[in-house]
Amino acid sequence: MSANQNTCSKCGGKSIVKGDIGLRTSRDLELIMVVRKDHGVEKKVPLQPKVCGKCGFVDLYVSEAKNLRIQPSDKPIAADARQRPILEYDF
Repeated sequence: MSANQNTCSKCGGKSIVKGDIGLRTSRDLELIMVVRKDHGVEKKVPLQPKVCGKCGFVDLYVSEAKNLRIQPSDKPIAADARQRPILEYDF
């Protein structure tokens, strides 16, 4: 995301739409998520939009990217998942 939250990354205008803006699927109204699967672990973080009121460009970002980090305490989603061992660079 750009240094200034109120600046459009496409046109440079300072016209980001304010308010509670979210992304949901049209069928079940579920949030759109960024999903990371590694080591049999599944981590999810909601995808957030930033909408420019001037050009209509939509920027997508995650506000808590650190939540996608795999922790040694995370349990695999499948009990029989066999992946490579968790290494320091995975954190």
